[in-house]
Amino acid sequence: MAPEEFLSRVDNSGFNMLDRALAVLWWVGRDDPAVGLTAKEICRIIEMLGYPRQNVSRLEGRFSSDRQVSKTHCGGWRLHPVSRAALDSIYTSYRALPPPPQPSDSVLPRDLFSGTRGYLEKIVFQLNASYDGTLYDCCAVMCRRALETLLIEVYEKVGRAQEVKGSDGHFLMFGGLLSHFEQDSTFHPSRNALKGLRDFKSLGDLSAHNRRFNARRDDIDRVRDGLRVAAEELLHLAGLV
Repeated sequence: MAPEEFLSRVDNSGFNMLDRALAVLWWVGRDDPAVGLTAKEICRIIEMLGYPRQNVSRLEGRFSSDRQVSKTHCGGWRLHPVSRAALDSIYTSYRALPPPPQPSDSVLPRDLFSGTRGYLEKIVFQLNASYDGTLYDCCAVMCRRALETLLIEVYEKVGRAQEVKGSDGHFLMFGGLLSHFEQDSTFHPSRNALKGLRDFKSLGDLSAHNRRFNARRDDIDRVRDGLRVAAEELLHLAGLV
């Protein structure tokens, strides 16, 4: 894991420039505490995450008056042993994390959902990543969630969301949503889209509720084309494309 990747995982809204710099120094010196970086190198790593240009002189000044760091023999900076010990309890768990999954279009194309809703884009990212990671039950459940969300989006678009809610005020599950949608004469989905929704309901139910069933790659592959057609038509009906 590169230092900028590590920093992207631990960074949060409460971090300031010094916090990010200390996190970077912790990472680069995790195996050899004597290893350090110059203020310029640290600023470049922070900028790689999309932050505006960092003030190298300012960071150098902060380090000069901060007891959490000390100079290396090469003119860089490293964490003081006491500071490193304090950060160990926070960051050590990140050492064992696998690299994040790479974006892909293995089940549903990302560009179809680009610019729609942030939560839809994240669902598609996760279902594709699950497929790529051979987590096929996870993929099936996330596909089911995508279709549930799209059906709800359709009814919210036309101001009829209340129709697809139960007596408890919560939205119906996928089976109830699909049943209502199939009987609704307002919408006119294609035969292929309806087949895709029906085919996937069976797989989604098995992966979500049958404790003796484990989805396989060919289970996803068999319904993937229909899922793609259904998703695009629902996006159109929801006014998201």
